[in-house]
Amino acid sequence: MKQGSDAGQLNMPQIVLDKVSYTYYEAEDVDTRKGEMPVPKAVHYALEGVDLTIQKGEFVAIVGRNGSGKSTMARLMNALLLPTEGTVIVEGISTMDDEQIWEIRSRVGMVFQNPDNQIVGSSVEEDVAFGLENLGLQRDEMLTRIHWATRTVGIDDRLQAEPHTLSGGQKQRVAIAGILAMKPECIVFDEATAMLDPVGRREVMQVVRKLNRENGITIVHITHHMDEVSLCDRAVLVDHGKILADCTPRELFTRPQLVREAGLETPPVTRLFEALREAGLNVPADIITPEEAISVLVDLLKQNHTQTKQIQNVEAREEQRRARRTRYVHREGPGSLQVEHLSYTYGPGSPFEKQAIEDVSISVGDGEFLGLIGHTGCGKSTLVQHLNGLLKGDQGSVSIGGSRMEGAHIKQMRKKVGLVFQYPEYQLFESTVAKDIAFGIRKEKLSEEEMRARVEEAAQTVGLSLDVLENSIYDLSGGQKRRAAIAGVLVMKPGILVLDEPAAGLDPAGRDDILRFCTKLQKEQGITVILVSHSMEDVARLCDRILVMHQGRSVMVGTPEEIFENEQYLTEIGLAVPQMTVLFHRLRETLPEIGVSGRIFTVEDGVDEILQLLGRGGDAL
Repeated sequence: MKQGSDAGQLNMPQIVLDKVSYTYYEAEDVDTRKGEMPVPKAVHYALEGVDLTIQKGEFVAIVGRNGSGKSTMARLMNALLLPTEGTVIVEGISTMDDEQIWEIRSRVGMVFQNPDNQIVGSSVEEDVAFGLENLGLQRDEMLTRIHWATRTVGIDDRLQAEPHTLSGGQKQRVAIAGILAMKPECIVFDEATAMLDPVGRREVMQVVRKLNRENGITIVHITHHMDEVSLCDRAVLVDHGKILADCTPRELFTRPQLVREAGLETPPVTRLFEALREAGLNVPADIITPEEAISVLVDLLKQNHTQTKQIQNVEAREEQRRARRTRYVHREGPGSLQVEHLSYTYGPGSPFEKQAIEDVSISVGDGEFLGLIGHTGCGKSTLVQHLNGLLKGDQGSVSIGGSRMEGAHIKQMRKKVGLVFQYPEYQLFESTVAKDIAFGIRKEKLSEEEMRARVEEAAQTVGLSLDVLENSIYDLSGGQKRRAAIAGVLVMKPGILVLDEPAAGLDPAGRDDILRFCTKLQKEQGITVILVSHSMEDVARLCDRILVMHQGRSVMVGTPEEIFENEQYLTEIGLAVPQMTVLFHRLRETLPEIGVSGRIFTVEDGVDEILQLLGRGGDAL
């Protein structure tokens, strides 16, 4: 690696973007048969006049809604893209210098969202060696670097493992090791935790912090997870191609309105304290971690707790909050689902044989909203593929509306269960949005008017404007593509809708939009919804019940309150509980004499509990 030879070069900023703009282009439609040449036309500014300097050793978060320009900015940093206007300088080298491109890319490594798209080797060791082979290093040097990089990220005990046998978090650590082995001075993580379960996210963030704190590597971390932003030294908020804020995470989170206007959200504990301030309590506005929140709330409750019958009425307060929610009452009907003693093995009798699910049973009521959680590889996706007959179990059965899914019934019953895979926009293939939505009902012998009405109804249900129906699917934004893909399932009017991580990779505003219409379908149309998610906050807030899977088995089922009070067990099996739940569990442990409820998992519940303990709640007992 080339190093600066004088003090000026050593103190040089790592990356400088100077008045950088980037425009995406597409070719105009022309008749090439007439010899016409396509002329590129500007589509939109992804970045416009951006100035940004990143110093060596910094840990910088870049945040913004989908389409804000943050990923474009990341790709400009290591010359995967070149600016339309302005300059990008990496340690004194312009990215426009063709002869220095590989030098720049060796100094600024990139780790992307999906680890499966980055891993090319048949073993961990082979994958980490891939980049080193391209550098032409000697074998001894390669082996030294491989062992150092894998040890640094905590994957050195799996060198001979096949990547497909690893969890999502382990795969992402392999991808990081492959970059780290080339000894970059800066690593850019572009939504590298978006597809991971809570444990995988935690593992990757521990590695990232270690690389920055102990190895001095500059980190640029692009993320939608605002709790991860609180771990960084600096936060850069981007929207519509421009920088809206460049400050510390603490300073950013004290401007919640700006954050919300940019399509994002502050961490749950920050929102809790914002709500408490609005309720008239004199509490800090710059709380960004659970540890800080606990310290402040312990002092507040010790000094101001109303010594009345609240202490004896924890259960009464919890029941009061439950009564304010509409609770599902189990009923049988066309959207009810019964899974009995279901087992499935991949590759039976082969060297790759793997028991994916084992003896799983669950009864889901007509119109129920069920959450399905578990760490990566626990069998969630395998289970839901049995629900519409994509897979057939080795043992056990699946019944829809009282009828078993088997034999000649499978094809007809499959229409009753709409399955939306993770990243459903990858399933889009037709020439227009309307044609893609209509694909599933083309053989139903509908008239053109009936088909159009069904397509428009499905589009409106998911919040997709009718103006885009005749557009190419490639003209849609990421959020619009996801809506179109889900509309293509809803157009078939399933009685059961199964969504496998429907909000993966979306910003908070896009996530809320998707989940809002899923809730609307359940509440207003009585559709049974099964939501597979890694977001404990989402399932706690939305679901009537939650099914927990571990190592292919169903290990818990119950209401959110019943599930998330088992924090220790959930942590042991690779899951987490909502940040609010963690906070109130710690308060209960720290202040046993006050009687704090542990069944809190939303900000609204948290505000209610604190106010009631202080005798200031509207419903205080």
